[in-house]
Amino acid sequence: MPSDISKALKIALQEKKLNKKASNEIVKWLTDVEFDEFKDELVKRIKESRWDNLMDSFYRVLIFGTGGLRGIMDIGTNRINSYMIRWASQAYSQYILKHKGAIASQGIAIAYDSRHHSKEFMQETARVLAANDIPVYIYDYYKATPQLSFTVRELKCAGGIVITASHNPPEFNGYKVYDENGVQVLPNVGLQIEEQFNNIKYIKKIDFNEAVKNKIIKYIPKDIDEKFTKSAKKASTYSGRGVKIVFSPLHGVGSQSVLPVLKELGFKDINCVKDQMSLDGDFPTVEEHFPNPEFPIVYTKAIKLAKKNNADIVLVSDPDADRLGMAIPDNVGNWTPLNGNQGAVLMEYFLLENLSKANKLPKNSVLIKTSVTTELFRDIGESFGTEVIGDLLVGFKFIGNRIQSLPGNENFIFAAEESVGYLFGNAYRDKGAETPAVIAAEMAAYCKDKGISPMELLELIYQKYGYYAERLYYKLIEGFGSFEQMNQAMSELRKELPREIAGKKVLKVLDRLTGEVRNGQTNELLETRNWDKGDMLSFFFTEDERTAVHVRPSGTEPKMKYYTMVKGNLKEKTKEVLNIEAKVLEQSIAKIFDKILADIKVEVFN
Repeated sequence: MPSDISKALKIALQEKKLNKKASNEIVKWLTDVEFDEFKDELVKRIKESRWDNLMDSFYRVLIFGTGGLRGIMDIGTNRINSYMIRWASQAYSQYILKHKGAIASQGIAIAYDSRHHSKEFMQETARVLAANDIPVYIYDYYKATPQLSFTVRELKCAGGIVITASHNPPEFNGYKVYDENGVQVLPNVGLQIEEQFNNIKYIKKIDFNEAVKNKIIKYIPKDIDEKFTKSAKKASTYSGRGVKIVFSPLHGVGSQSVLPVLKELGFKDINCVKDQMSLDGDFPTVEEHFPNPEFPIVYTKAIKLAKKNNADIVLVSDPDADRLGMAIPDNVGNWTPLNGNQGAVLMEYFLLENLSKANKLPKNSVLIKTSVTTELFRDIGESFGTEVIGDLLVGFKFIGNRIQSLPGNENFIFAAEESVGYLFGNAYRDKGAETPAVIAAEMAAYCKDKGISPMELLELIYQKYGYYAERLYYKLIEGFGSFEQMNQAMSELRKELPREIAGKKVLKVLDRLTGEVRNGQTNELLETRNWDKGDMLSFFFTEDERTAVHVRPSGTEPKMKYYTMVKGNLKEKTKEVLNIEAKVLEQSIAKIFDKILADIKVEVFN
């Protein structure tokens, strides 16, 4: 290492521009041949005194979080790059060989999307797995995330990996891990992989092309695409096709997964947002380059086209096509992008009503949602006599695992989470954009056949079951030690739970870490629920738990998330009043948490 670089690092350490961990890692990256590809850029940043960037890039190792890695692509241990992908792949290899030895020979399937470096990261993953004598099955082109879940099950693999950062901005990528059932790995498995991740002594790797030549790495048969499309088509329950659809994949792989399904089912009047059809990891035409169907801003171009063509529904998938958003018109041509809760109940009500009238609703039918997804979903399902499972933690892996554990999982119909994640049918175990696209399109056709708009159908649902004002707010925790700050803040909140939020008396508090439900006023233990454990607190203001606030730290990003839900009868209160109540609740819980966060200092320069 050049003397001027060594001197600069020592001074940065003395002046607390770097901590010891970051300094040691940078030295390692400068002197070990494993990191030759990064050295020139690293030296350049040191010479430019970019200490904030270097500190943030190296002060910690990227957390192997809820099911894998996700982060900004750049050099460093706190970033996504080829080295960190190899590291994660060695850890996963060791986990597979240790815990799945009996089925390890069945191999691992890998898919990747159209983000920057996704193909490169797929190849790095494959060559590490192959070097560990684990057979690898790869796609030769971009694929939707749900197709990986399908492929694992179809090929009877020992597990799977998707290279994607889903709906994050262009600078992000990630590494998502699945088990042999096609379910994203649960926290207990994630901890076992993380244990291997933290104890890597040597990363094995083989030349990618050599591994392909020797058939350790094999390409997945082309007929899997057809089988995946065929499985998604089974979601169809309504024959009406006289509907005008506008579709955008937001520069992602939905053009490869959603469109074929709709076209093969006979939907002919589909207008695509042409300048959003290119597979482009920069998402150049998406407002703010943030391709998340949860955000109304991403619908701008699609709604403009829908108005021009007098369309009946807008469908939007995210870059890896595991989420589907929709926008719907009212009867005078005003368009509204729906949130995930609204989309869920519209599709659910249409599906159950349609199946019920045709006497095709299976006995012992099961619907599933996460605990922060609208309770209107439960109200609708139970009114049709279906079982509704609604106690799950946030994350579709919990839904996939619950489907897999159902005694007769053939009775499963539909699962939803509020972040526009949906699944219909039993072919795979992850959310996807293709099956809800089928149901949403048929719902719009159903409405057109009935002479009503989808918005009128949603209003009928509210009149029948009550209105739910629901909001999601998140606070980005900036700076070093953000995850540690969030964990400490949750601990502090548990020490002094609020008895009142926004003037509403807290009746019950559920702590998902312990399963304990306590009286919100006296702290008396009321019951212990044997539910999945996770870092979330739920505050209930009504005995039926229909008005609530949920607080949790994100498992993949430095964000605190607050979910507020207020139920009301529209004969007693207007939607506007209920929406204001939900907003005030949101502001109040955020203010409580901001005060806690302001007092937390995480020292990273020790």
